[in-house]
Amino acid sequence: MVNDPSLKKIHIVFNGQETPPMKVSQLFDAHRFNRLTAVTTSVTADFFNQYLSNFIKVEIALRTPAASDAKTADEVVTKEALTHALLAVANKQPAKLFEGLTSGNQANVLNGLFSVEMSPVQALHSHFYLLSNHETHDTRVILGSIDLNNDAFDKDRNQFEEVLVFDNDIRLFQNLSEHFKKDIKPVLRPYFTDNLLKAAQAQLDEGKDDQDAGDNQVVILDNDTTDQIAAADMTDLISHDVQKQMDAKIIPTSTTIAMREVTTDRSQTQEAIARDVKQHDTIYNLQKTSVSPRAAKPKIKSREKIYQQVQQALISGMTPQQRQAEKKYTTFLYDRPMERNLVRNNSGLYVPNDAGTHPIPFGKLATTSQIRDGLRSIDAVMKGYQKFVIDYTADYGKRFFEAILYSFTAPFLWEIRQKASLNPEDGNDVPNFLVLGATAGSGKSTLLRIINQLTWNTDRSLIDFGMIYPTETAQKKTKTVEAIEHYMKQGSSYPVLLDEIEPYFFQQDQYSRHLVVDTMNELINNPHAIAPLIGTTNYDSGFTMLRETARRTYYLQIDKVINDQLKGEANKYIYNVRQTLNNTLFKDFVMRMANLLEDDETPWRDFNTDNGRLDFLSNTRKIFRDYYQMAGMDVPPYFADQICDDFQESSRNSWAKLYVTQADDFKYRESDDSLLFDISKLNTFNGFTADSIEKYRNALPIELCVDGINGKRGKFVEIKAPDFFKWIGERNPYATPEVAHSEPTHSISNSKLPSSAITTEKPKKKGFWARLFG
Repeated sequence: MVNDPSLKKIHIVFNGQETPPMKVSQLFDAHRFNRLTAVTTSVTADFFNQYLSNFIKVEIALRTPAASDAKTADEVVTKEALTHALLAVANKQPAKLFEGLTSGNQANVLNGLFSVEMSPVQALHSHFYLLSNHETHDTRVILGSIDLNNDAFDKDRNQFEEVLVFDNDIRLFQNLSEHFKKDIKPVLRPYFTDNLLKAAQAQLDEGKDDQDAGDNQVVILDNDTTDQIAAADMTDLISHDVQKQMDAKIIPTSTTIAMREVTTDRSQTQEAIARDVKQHDTIYNLQKTSVSPRAAKPKIKSREKIYQQVQQALISGMTPQQRQAEKKYTTFLYDRPMERNLVRNNSGLYVPNDAGTHPIPFGKLATTSQIRDGLRSIDAVMKGYQKFVIDYTADYGKRFFEAILYSFTAPFLWEIRQKASLNPEDGNDVPNFLVLGATAGSGKSTLLRIINQLTWNTDRSLIDFGMIYPTETAQKKTKTVEAIEHYMKQGSSYPVLLDEIEPYFFQQDQYSRHLVVDTMNELINNPHAIAPLIGTTNYDSGFTMLRETARRTYYLQIDKVINDQLKGEANKYIYNVRQTLNNTLFKDFVMRMANLLEDDETPWRDFNTDNGRLDFLSNTRKIFRDYYQMAGMDVPPYFADQICDDFQESSRNSWAKLYVTQADDFKYRESDDSLLFDISKLNTFNGFTADSIEKYRNALPIELCVDGINGKRGKFVEIKAPDFFKWIGERNPYATPEVAHSEPTHSISNSKLPSSAITTEKPKKKGFWARLFG
């Protein structure tokens, strides 16, 4: 079947006038013009040989395909430009293009008349062609979507192409020509590298004396040669080209940091690729099954049958359990700053109406009486903990109140993160995760329900971590984390309230790093509303999480229990208090926070002078202080003036107890003024839990370790003695001259250490080329 000839697939506009179709040889007219400069997506050897051979001078710069996972300026370099360049070289594309050229064109490349280049450190998305003749001074500029391949000019290919031609438009030609020379040319490097051209020339030189080679020698390189060229070129790309561009200040010196961190959120990208493949397969199958399978002249099936197939396709790949898990999160609060209108009392937050048919604004200013009632309700909650929790102190009570402040701020955290961050990595100082580490019977689940009531006027939005999927579900852990990620990324900014998060989530890299670290990186690199997570987890005798997770999490430790003897009275008390709770104060709060977000004078970078941490809740504290003043109430003793740092305190306390009880196991190394500790002793045989090694390893700050992260790895942990004793608050027995210059009873030297403590020989790995490209 022939395409409709009335459809003009290749649309050519010549000096503003629509023209009939032109031949490629007319468009790239090598008789009228003798020089060509091109910035194009691709060039094929066939097109080059057929249409570009008669030019005297050809310079082609290859564009960079856009990468969907490149969100920041640094990622454009590392994930887009450099990755594309390395892949092109690794797949031997330059050698394949060169080998496809005619012998005459290969000779023109070797003689410097024809060149192809690429940009390994800047994404090149430009697209234009400049033709000129330096004798007649004729010029031509071609803009549009065409590339230097025959497919672009195939009128039967079912694709539309735009071609805009400007002849002798001197100003336009000079503008683009200068732009190419001054801006684009400095970031280009040869596509046909010196390594490739030397190998080609060597082959030609060898064939000169061979009578069987003929007059027009063509270069065809063997696999071993192209392997060596690819390896050398990839090395040069990284070691020479990147460094050269940094030295020339074309790219920032921070590029090396971006290169080191290029895999940080790779798991999310891999999942997106896998999801994309799965979706494509689903759509392909839908197309296939929409046509009658055996008819000689296939017809599209009836609308009713196709609708059934579409419905089936939409749920294919999801088990009933997965569909059920997705429905567990039903609380939606959408933050739309562009719609914020304080004059009309619009906070920018929206909720679905009761029927769920359309969004309505959320937020309403409260009266002084209503504000007073809201504060009294919170105070009643706090008095309950004060009355029934064993060894309660005002400082301990701050943890409960901090959780409430965080929950009030949660819908706006993604906006606050943008306003508080000078550099992208600063965004980690505004964590999207609040974890309440608590012992059983401490009232943590009750606190989660209270938070739900104070913000959403219900206690039904909690999700039980262990019940997202049934116990017998295959790959339950992975699917649970996937479900939580789904809850967080539905566009809502109301926090996901998660009860009883199991310890493995924090301790195992594939779970906590995937969700916490990758989500925070996504928020930093591409700011948008991702629901915060407020969760509880059992503290038991200790709590640990990976350093990367802790850096991006606000951890509050609730480790005191409700008095068992008063449990009945406590249950009755908190039940009565909860009957009085509502979200009137929260509705007022969102209006006031929206006002601060709209005020350019609002300060967002309030750092604590003691620990240097950003108080991302500082403006929340200001609003609540104003509440107490309006209500004529004193600021309560459980009101925290700064961020709590319970994870660091918990970590410090764990190591302090370990040292005090097992000081003899910390061996002093005089040469480095350090302590060596055999962490393998923290095993079940010695009375520790099965996961104690990782708990203590994670709890030890890298700053205290000799040689940074390397000091935490392996059997022996090496710790800076002065810093360690200062951290745990114990006297340093090696600080005095008398002790420091004597041989301590438990001091050891390098010679007495087992070889595994000094160095560990790493197993040999396959070469880069062999592992990736065979």
